[in-house]
Amino acid sequence: MRIETSFGEDWPWLTVLAATIAVEMLWWVMTWSRGLAPLPFVFTHLLLAFGALAIVLAFRTLLRPKRARAATPTILAAAMMVGIGASLFLPLKVAIPLQVPFWLDSPLMAAEHWPFGADPWFLLDRLLGWAAVPIDRLYGLWLPVQLLVLFAVILEPPSLAKSRALIAYSLAWLLLGVGAATLFSSAGPLFFDRVFGGDQFAVLRETLAARDAWVALAESDRMWAAIGSGRPSLVAGISAFPSMHVAISVWIYLAARALVPRLALFALAYAIFIWIGSVQLGWHYAADGLAGTVGMIAIWSLSRRCTTALSKGLRSRGRRDRAPAGR
Repeated sequence: MRIETSFGEDWPWLTVLAATIAVEMLWWVMTWSRGLAPLPFVFTHLLLAFGALAIVLAFRTLLRPKRARAATPTILAAAMMVGIGASLFLPLKVAIPLQVPFWLDSPLMAAEHWPFGADPWFLLDRLLGWAAVPIDRLYGLWLPVQLLVLFAVILEPPSLAKSRALIAYSLAWLLLGVGAATLFSSAGPLFFDRVFGGDQFAVLRETLAARDAWVALAESDRMWAAIGSGRPSLVAGISAFPSMHVAISVWIYLAARALVPRLALFALAYAIFIWIGSVQLGWHYAADGLAGTVGMIAIWSLSRRCTTALSKGLRSRGRRDRAPAGR
């Protein structure tokens, strides 16, 4: 039996997901062999992936028990690959400054300071400092939010819109999260002084502490400690440009617009919120979010072409398989 028979019309995006993981695996092997990347937490990330899948399945069964969903082999294969892919991303992120030392921070800081006359985080704090606590807490929930949305899309019945969304998701993590992040290596405002010295962003940390934004401070401290110890945990790796928080939040909006249009406005508001939070909390420069947005939109356009080409190939192969044998 062909593998395509088991996965049906979900085969195109599963193929791209598997291909991106294969590239990440090769990249990790090369960096690990040079002593630049740690071992991945494969089992832990598999547990997280299947845990998220179980939560989404439970809610879907409770709220929409009769709605059609993807085939079981598709769901299980996707959960397995999502877990493996996530486990590879973390060590590749840890290896970024060891492959390409942080260099983009000073140009970005200078470029943003010139038109605004101040750092963007400072201007946002003056405008939204009163909301620092909810912004800090909700921003910290980004990872589970995007994971649950991902599995909600995976559970959808096969369609061109679903394939396009999941192909875009897979390509984003490889092209933006690994490729662009390595090429444009940067640490972000929260780590600027620790990486380059000085007190350029000392007021940022003092402001976050005064605002009780302890999640950003605690997470950044753990990430920095992981670098110093050489033993990264699940919270590790520093990379600011482009912002994957913003890129994947924009993906959530684009996926909602394609699959559940009535939720698109809420998804757009969430993407804007994440961009604002990423700057106000000091995780990113404003340009990081812009790069993530533009990059995600470009990948979304690319994914349409990939979806069309792979779907045509799948249909063509299906017609050949069903055609009667020649005389």
